[in-house]
Amino acid sequence: MKYLILFLLASFCFGDEVLVLDYKKVYSLALENNAEIKKLREQLKALDIDYQLAQRYYYPIIYAGASLVYDMDKRQTKTNFDISIISILYEFQKTKSRIALSGIRRDIAQLMWKQLNRDIQLRIIKLFVDAHMYKKLTEVKREEMAIAYVRFDRAREKRDLGLATDHEVYKLEGIYREKRRELFYAQHRYNHTLLEIKALAGIPYETPVELKDLPFRELDRSLVDFPLLREEALRENTNLKIKSLELKSYDEEIKMAKSFINPSVNLKLSTNKSGLEITTPIYDAGRPYRVEYILSLQKSVQKEKEGLERDISLLFYSASYEWEYLKARWLEAITKDRFAEENLILRRSEYELELAFDLGYAMAEKSETERQLMEAKYNLILFWAKLFNLAGREPFKVLEALEYSH
Repeated sequence: MKYLILFLLASFCFGDEVLVLDYKKVYSLALENNAEIKKLREQLKALDIDYQLAQRYYYPIIYAGASLVYDMDKRQTKTNFDISIISILYEFQKTKSRIALSGIRRDIAQLMWKQLNRDIQLRIIKLFVDAHMYKKLTEVKREEMAIAYVRFDRAREKRDLGLATDHEVYKLEGIYREKRRELFYAQHRYNHTLLEIKALAGIPYETPVELKDLPFRELDRSLVDFPLLREEALRENTNLKIKSLELKSYDEEIKMAKSFINPSVNLKLSTNKSGLEITTPIYDAGRPYRVEYILSLQKSVQKEKEGLERDISLLFYSASYEWEYLKARWLEAITKDRFAEENLILRRSEYELELAFDLGYAMAEKSETERQLMEAKYNLILFWAKLFNLAGREPFKVLEALEYSH
């Protein structure tokens, strides 16, 4: 990966070579360079070590001690030096539960790791959508600004000839300034989105990039059956799985808190004496309060899980209606774009016959309908990508289905 970064820097220094990116390439770069992924990867390593350590609870600990004692009767000072090796052989109930808790923490981290990968896929799709939409919006606003400037400039010429007032000129200048401001905003958002993609992928900000479009085909039917996807989401959703593991961890903590007599067996090897030590608490006044505290936390997590299940069910029960709405918007955008295309052809022929003097409005209308069609298409992609992510599927599977299915 270091060589790729050096190559990108070299290409920037010695030429204007543009780095062409598709969604897969950005994802592969993000897996290697993204700081959040690197952080969670190290946390996974730490939790894996913690799990291994919990299983090796018997590892010995070496203690060294010394004492200096003055005997008042014999009026002499005694010194003692001792080295002890202590190994915990077993702690009733606690040993098993500690290993289970460590394993649960590791499992939760692994789920978070997988979800982070899916979240990054969804974020890449959103960033690509935003970049292409702002790029198209820039084109639309540039044409609208050009039309507004022509109208403003003509009004100034008329004013100079005494055929228009300052009121008309200032009004048209305000419209032109507004369109100019909107153009600069669209350009700003487009370039900022490109910088976000570079930051996500670990690409130097100075590197010029070009984004490929997302794959798309006509969606005359849903990609999956909504009831089946809802059932899958209730089984595979990451947040629900994490809540289940949290409930399991509280079960282990309750076992530890409820155990009243839990002897601990230690092996002690010392320079003074060696042998087995068995210790156990015989009274703990705080035990009932700890149990009640943990039970309250467990009930809270259970309520959170039930709330998540309701929210997920709601989303999927309403998904079919949203799908029909988005598909209707897409079909509407197709129709309007077809009309704008025909209208542009008609206005162009009139312009060539000198029956009309301005193609700008028809061209701007065509660009705007193209933008609306692009927006409708991307909304369908995002709709499925979000549902897939919610169901524990990779959002890129949506793009692959749109790319390879016919």
